[in-house]
Amino acid sequence: YYFPKATKFDPTVPTPDKFLGYALGSHYTRHDQIVGYFRELAKVSNRVHVQSLGKTYEEREQIVITFTAPENYSRLEEIRKEHITTVDPSKPVLSSKAPVIVMLGYSVHGNEGSCSEVSLLMGYYLAAAQDGETTQWLKEAVIFIDPSLNPDGRDRAANWFNSYKSFPPVADPLDKEHMEVWPNGRTNHYFADLNRDWLNLVHVESRNRVEFFHQWYPNVQIDFHEMGANATYYFEPTPKRHESPIIPQFIYDENAIFAKYHAKALDEIGSLYFTKENFDNLSPIYGSTYPKFYGTIAATFEQAGSGGMMKETANGLLTFPFTIRNHLATSFSSLKAAIAEKTNLFKIQKDFFNYGLEQARANTAKAYVFGDSRDESLTQKFLGLLLQHRIQVYDLATNTTVEGKSFEKGKAYLVPAEQPNFLVIHSLFEEISLKDSLFYDNTGWSVIHAYGLQYAKLKTKEIAKGAPVTATIQAKGAGEG
Repeated sequence: YYFPKATKFDPTVPTPDKFLGYALGSHYTRHDQIVGYFRELAKVSNRVHVQSLGKTYEEREQIVITFTAPENYSRLEEIRKEHITTVDPSKPVLSSKAPVIVMLGYSVHGNEGSCSEVSLLMGYYLAAAQDGETTQWLKEAVIFIDPSLNPDGRDRAANWFNSYKSFPPVADPLDKEHMEVWPNGRTNHYFADLNRDWLNLVHVESRNRVEFFHQWYPNVQIDFHEMGANATYYFEPTPKRHESPIIPQFIYDENAIFAKYHAKALDEIGSLYFTKENFDNLSPIYGSTYPKFYGTIAATFEQAGSGGMMKETANGLLTFPFTIRNHLATSFSSLKAAIAEKTNLFKIQKDFFNYGLEQARANTAKAYVFGDSRDESLTQKFLGLLLQHRIQVYDLATNTTVEGKSFEKGKAYLVPAEQPNFLVIHSLFEEISLKDSLFYDNTGWSVIHAYGLQYAKLKTKEIAKGAPVTATIQAKGAGEG
């Protein structure tokens, strides 16, 4: 049902069904079972390697799994160092022989249940498939899978659906199985939406994930979601009116090229889909948009969710296995597109950072100064956010007054605009106001205003900057020397 029928698999690699003890799609898999399965794959396959990113608030482990050919993994750090030269406009575009970097991220909303189940099937396929196409994928790509971007929410949802499912399944949308109550599994431990946290990095899951992102700067990053049961399947591109006013058009144009691969994959299995109608694609707060601010071809995929084993919808009965199959098809199409387009992807990422420098030079503000000697803790907190986004920050060389605001050496910092990742600097310091009607409620953002921290825009580069800043300073409390 899930895989191409002609595929042959290594019999020494356990299927998800064998490991879990039930057929995938008949039960919601807990996060610890997901972690356990990938660790088992890593034991039996030299294509699979598990890395821990940290833990959630409820002590669940965040993992990323690397899939690549053994010869690539033996020099993985060399590949990484070569790949991240894409963020340096002075370095040449990567050779077509370099592996393309792909990240597939599942279930940032924990109750969008099909997504994490798909990660198990993808893991099995990449570990066990013996066909020539899979061998090529592993040679030409380094593939990362984040199987559960929101482990705490995932388990909250899995507990609900597993507790209230019936035998046989009840398809009535008003059955308790389909009526998940608050607090549902969409959010994390603190009931925060992690798909709004990529820029602010308030939560530990986001900080761990973004730290990994900056180690690699993937060429392709896909964010898998679910939506209302009466929909079909959505993939990018989004409507023109929902695009960011500062992201270069060539990033969105490449999404349209990728869309052809996704359409073909869904056509082959007879699934309905739509595109260019809904969903925001403009703010770096989202998991499918933040990577775009670093030259990644990133996208949201939305599958109509069954919210349980089976549900009656406007399109007929929607089953949990059907939702899994659709996301699996576009997971495969994403890999196919990334490898087929990789030469262009390398050029796009390089062009993106050159574009960032061009926009910085054209920007009215040539630098930003921030800091308040009366609130050193808040100053350090904002400094830490900049460093997490890999923005170059400098000490203030001398006491400075700008627009009537005083900035004290040692307690204030300078951010030059002319940096390759200027678009993220813009998102943190500049004001954006969007007038068109959007899919969500985001009409503008400027993080410095959210902090309420003293800052000023400088229209000249003449202000003296001190040493580069690489770490925050722990503010001293009352009574400390």
